[in-house]
Amino acid sequence: MEEAEPIMAITLEIPEALASQLGANTPGELSRQAIEALVLESYRADRVGGPQAAEILGFSRMRWDQFLEDHQVLENAYTVDDLERDVATLRRLRAEGRLPPVA
Repeated sequence: MEEAEPIMAITLEIPEALASQLGANTPGELSRQAIEALVLESYRADRVGGPQAAEILGFSRMRWDQFLEDHQVLENAYTVDDLERDVATLRRLRAEGRLPPVA
């Protein structure tokens, strides 16, 4: 069983007016928006690859692609590094018996 990723807690103070403008009704919603924005910017800056970004946000590959489209991020949507990581993941899952072998 995989161990949970360690969590870093931060406190961010923003004006109530900004929180209201962002449409966040709860601190949890605002926190989610902040995480999504941080991951998206990290992806745009090539500090995080697509598969890792999707995993951080709990998105499927299709949901991640839709997220990028929603935020008008279409360049580098899927890189060679992303493909290599996906292939490595598939090989690992097959080796662990979690996927059937290639026919």
